[in-house]
Amino acid sequence: MVKYRLAEEKDYININAFHNRIHASHRTLEQFYWEFHNCPFGKSIYIIGEDGDRIVGTNCVIPINLVDSDNQIIQTGKSEDTLVDPDYRGQNIFYDLYQLLFEKCIEHNIKVIWGFTPAYKPFKKLGFDIPFEHQLSLAVNKVKDSYKYLSGLNENNKLPDHLKIFGLCILSKLKLTFKVNNSVLEKFKISKKEIFEGVTDLIQSNLTLNKGSFAILQSPEYQNWRVYQNPYYYKVFTFGFYDKNDVLQGLIVINSSKNKVAYVCHSTFHAGLSREETTAMITYSTKTIFQEGIILIRNWQFNHNLFGKNEIEFYRDAKYKILDRGTGFVWKKLGEVNLSAEGFYLSRMATQGVN
Repeated sequence: MVKYRLAEEKDYININAFHNRIHASHRTLEQFYWEFHNCPFGKSIYIIGEDGDRIVGTNCVIPINLVDSDNQIIQTGKSEDTLVDPDYRGQNIFYDLYQLLFEKCIEHNIKVIWGFTPAYKPFKKLGFDIPFEHQLSLAVNKVKDSYKYLSGLNENNKLPDHLKIFGLCILSKLKLTFKVNNSVLEKFKISKKEIFEGVTDLIQSNLTLNKGSFAILQSPEYQNWRVYQNPYYYKVFTFGFYDKNDVLQGLIVINSSKNKVAYVCHSTFHAGLSREETTAMITYSTKTIFQEGIILIRNWQFNHNLFGKNEIEFYRDAKYKILDRGTGFVWKKLGEVNLSAEGFYLSRMATQGVN
């Protein structure tokens, strides 16, 4: 009989071993601690299902604080590590894990659970809304290497799929011109050092323009944990654009893996910047890391609100190829909270950065 309980730190080794067995992966204990124990907003609320001494299911939320347009803090949880042993499927374990998780989240004053998943049906059954999906964008530097990487993401790709991917790589490469408007960038001081301060103010410049909007509270502690302490990252490129008063006006953070594929972890631009200035920042950052040998940059885009729509246009102007496909965003309120998912100012910072 499967029993459910809140996990303790002494369970971490077995939980991680369960994950690695089911996924045939090699997540380290260091990576587990970073993701689920060391978040600056608190350690994860982690539920396990056990049949005797055997872990047969896991589920958790990572506490993530949000800040709204009135500078109010809202406690939420990001759903992660939902997993059921294939030998135990059909026994309602997925739903039982979530029911206990809901109870524990309410006890911890978590107002909303949110996350990303392609599994729409079970989440809808649990009362989650799926108000939108993310989109993708990419910029290709080296066609052959990018094609090899992208075509290898799905082992079921057929010849037409391979041709489509190869054509996409060529088209993206041809779009890029790398004409950086240096006259526009001359007014900014560019820092490539790690940036912790000023990010929340930069984001708030956008939130204050839209009542009811909100974003992750990217405090210095969160920036450090999510980006610079991330054990999944091989190399991080930071581009901070400061005005003459040393106020942060634009921030682009890109992480890369050993295979030279990079991901836009986060980009935020002050609401007072022109479209030309923003595009120049993106183009400069892209050109710079391509000169470092990066073969491909991938990005998440969102079109569910004005923030996301504007950012899509910025990246389009910078010659990124926008793809209308992605994964569903799930959202469930656990109490009285005046938030709508459409107000969420999102970037890849809303993921854990596990490529």
